[in-house]
Amino acid sequence: MLTKILGWILFAIGGWMLVSPQAVTGLAQLKWMYKYAFPGEVLIGIVVMVAAYYLIGMAPAKKPDKPSH
Repeated sequence: MLTKILGWILFAIGGWMLVSPQAVTGLAQLKWMYKYAFPGEVLIGIVVMVAAYYLIGMAPAKKPDKPSH
């Protein structure tokens, strides 16, 4: 349960990190987010999102090596 909560927190942080660098080109209401962006934030945001997906339990499913038919 604690890992899922941590996963959702990381998901929110990663989402922020992916949106804030592009906020200056979008809606006027989101331009304030750009002040908090730093160089390389998108790459770190991707790593944070991947960690969040694994903690939430959204890891890719393992496929069988051979078809069952």
